[in-house]
Amino acid sequence: MLTIIKIEPEPWGAHLLQTQSHRTENWMGEGWIAVPETLEAALYACGGYCELEIRDGALVGLTPTARPPEPEPAPTAQEDAEAMLVDHEYRLTLLELGLGEEVTQDAVPDLEAHD
Repeated sequence: MLTIIKIEPEPWGAHLLQTQSHRTENWMGEGWIAVPETLEAALYACGGYCELEIRDGALVGLTPTARPPEPEPAPTAQEDAEAMLVDHEYRLTLLELGLGEEVTQDAVPDLEAHD
């Protein structure tokens, strides 16, 4: 099994990795380098967020770097439905208080004018 890593990091900071069980040589060509078995665990632990130390065309070391913060997870269907319900209740309350008439009249054509 061989793992290779892209020498130049991607715009988000990570180096791309590829592993194939039947390969013994770099199959991606220039811009990629084979990862020695002694560095594979460290490489996978940092997820490709690292600085590579290359000597004489061989990867001899790596230094993990900071990963970007994880994005906030998307709301669940339940959370989305609850947010829509709260928004709906808010709009109904505004209408009941007479605070939403300007918006309603501007947004909905006057139906009485068509009678």
